[in-house]
Amino acid sequence: MKTESPQGNLKRKVFAWFGGFTLLLCLIYSGIGLMTAYVVEDQLIDNLIDDEIAYLEQYFKRYGELPPPRLPQFTLHTSPENTPKAFTSALAGDRRKAEYFASGNPHYHLRKLSPESGAILSAEVGDLITVTRQSERLIWMVLFAFVCTTAIALWLAHRLITATIRPVLSLAQEVEAQATGVPALALSTSTRNDEIGFLARTLERNVRELQHAREREAEFTRDVSHELRTNLAVVSNALTLSGDRGLGAAETRELRGILANMNRTVSTLLALARSESFELEAFDLRALLEDRLLARPEISMKDDFDLHLALPDKLSAFGNPSLTGILLDILLDNAMQHASQPRLSIYQVDDTLVLENAVRTTLPTEALFDAGTRGENSTGIGQGLYLAGRILAAQHWSHTVRCADHTFSIRITTAPADSQ
Repeated sequence: MKTESPQGNLKRKVFAWFGGFTLLLCLIYSGIGLMTAYVVEDQLIDNLIDDEIAYLEQYFKRYGELPPPRLPQFTLHTSPENTPKAFTSALAGDRRKAEYFASGNPHYHLRKLSPESGAILSAEVGDLITVTRQSERLIWMVLFAFVCTTAIALWLAHRLITATIRPVLSLAQEVEAQATGVPALALSTSTRNDEIGFLARTLERNVRELQHAREREAEFTRDVSHELRTNLAVVSNALTLSGDRGLGAAETRELRGILANMNRTVSTLLALARSESFELEAFDLRALLEDRLLARPEISMKDDFDLHLALPDKLSAFGNPSLTGILLDILLDNAMQHASQPRLSIYQVDDTLVLENAVRTTLPTEALFDAGTRGENSTGIGQGLYLAGRILAAQHWSHTVRCADHTFSIRITTAPADSQ
């Protein structure tokens, strides 16, 4: 079988998504950090200027004159003559504060004082601006953060791939490499207790069910080819020999018996082919046996038939009730057809169910459950006990056959009800 390989590369996608998302996240947070630094820096300078203005105006109200600024970065312009025109232009109109950038990188914050003083305070904050001066170092720090976070993200992506994607690929390879003749799929990751282990156990269970379905399909095809072809050949020969004269009473009875066998065979084969027939459960075998006995008028309605039933009130078994009903019908048919006397004994020995009837001759029992096996005087086509063996094997029940002293017995050991 040709092995298929993935068309896409999920590992590369995981690396790309993790790396890209980390870079984007780092860039966003770096931008937020820089914006926060600039905002905090501007707010600190504004607070410093507001504090200086409050000092100047309070001093002016108390003494009627303006004192010199307390900090060397501040300059007080008390008249238009000693105020630079650039400052006056920046504060034109109703503007109370402004920023002015002069040549040579001086940076001024300008504020108008109260109208009574008519002064302008200028603050050269170039020495107070830290973020701008440290921008080169900040860029290197951001780049270092990019590299570190990307490396961590790729390492986490590698760990994620190792923990998830590689086990999935390993599962796919193991399933692909599974040989057709291997009875059960065994995956190396089925012992894990995480989602990968759950997936492996699910695959094992589904593949196992698929293998069982293919086995049932092959067995159904083989059995139909053998069982129904033989029946159809007998019917065809009987019709050919009858010609235009019609069928006699004996031939009619024979054809009816063949049709009944075909109906039973088809029902049995379909039951063996259905997956639900292999769902086992605990049930009462005695109650099921009594139902099958009562469904046979030749046993339940005839006074001359001697039925000896020695079973406990409840006989627990573990299997499939539908298959077991078909099994009991096959065994009862076999007993009614080949018994030399109208007598049937059904009893229990330990955990074994025994069906016993008298026969005229001793039969070899080694191949009774093989396909097509029948006695020399049998008018059947040899499919009954073969199908019974199939049903017993499907339910994991063991059996033995004994024919001695003109007594034929089948012993069936059922699985106990607590075996589930």
